[in-house]
Amino acid sequence: MRHSLLIRSTAVFALFAGAVALPTLFSPAQGQEVQAPAGGAPAGRGGRGGRGGAPAEMWTVAKSRGGVYKAPNRPIWRKAELLAMHRGQNTWSEQIILDAENDATYNSAAPGTRSVRRIHPDTPTVFVVIQGEVTFNVEGQPATVAKRGAIINIMKSTVYNYEVGGAENALFVNVNPTNYKIAYPVSETAPAAPAGLQNVRVSFNHTPGPYTNGNRLAFNTFDDAIAGCKGGAVVVNDHIWASPLLGFVNAADNKCNPGQTGNIGSGPIPAGTPAFNPNSTFGHMHPGPAEWWIVQVGQIRGQFENSGEYHAVEGDVLYAAPMSWHQMAAEAPSGPNVRLAFGGYQLINMNNTAGQP
Repeated sequence: MRHSLLIRSTAVFALFAGAVALPTLFSPAQGQEVQAPAGGAPAGRGGRGGRGGAPAEMWTVAKSRGGVYKAPNRPIWRKAELLAMHRGQNTWSEQIILDAENDATYNSAAPGTRSVRRIHPDTPTVFVVIQGEVTFNVEGQPATVAKRGAIINIMKSTVYNYEVGGAENALFVNVNPTNYKIAYPVSETAPAAPAGLQNVRVSFNHTPGPYTNGNRLAFNTFDDAIAGCKGGAVVVNDHIWASPLLGFVNAADNKCNPGQTGNIGSGPIPAGTPAFNPNSTFGHMHPGPAEWWIVQVGQIRGQFENSGEYHAVEGDVLYAAPMSWHQMAAEAPSGPNVRLAFGGYQLINMNNTAGQP
């Protein structure tokens, strides 16, 4: 049943804020969100403060029941479970997300694997390397070797392929807009058409899409964000938006912004906190696309409406179904915590107003 809820929106629209209900602002050095000065409401309780202490704006939005998952979507896909599912296989692909905006697969490829050259005529495609070594050959760009932490953003109408090197299987997540299409040069042997379809020869002209609006071919979270102090969104495309959210539970570990925790969301759970109730109202929600995350390093907690609390490690994927109250947090007590946030487009965090008039 659909119903209306009163929700809170800060004067600064917190985009992919990791479910912190505190008012937030962007750190110029990091491009990540950090907690605003003291005085905001506790995490998950929807404080009133906005930029400069201004009152938060109040809105009404129609909300459906949260926590509704349709396969293959689920609150968490664990890397360890995926490897167990495909034990004995070097090369495999598992559909992990398929919703109105995103189509994502978790993949393994053995050293020596070479994909057929291809083009996505109308849409971009993104690869996130979990382990191993993958060389991407992208039209108009130098060959790019992607390793752990790499985010490869290939613009629409660009010919590319990849080759797996090194001595171990490569693991990577491939993200596309739903209903994307692929074409193959006639000089290549195209894969067999999916069931019910047939391969046909066509002709069209193409021009590789330009890297504008903050997009870049390659970004490595370890080299560029953690060591290089570069922050902000790294994929800003039609139907795919992604940003690595970096946080340090121990602020002393933050070499880019000493003394700041960065984006730890609601952070570790304090001792004595009552058990999480997934049937309560907490954190924030998005009335449009789902929000989901690839854990790139550290430990991340996800709390999802009507689903539960999940603790994820590197290589795991967390997913908050549309219209679900959810709250994210960094948990590793030392070192960096990074959750690579994805959405069909840039999202506004609509914070809960539980307990407010």
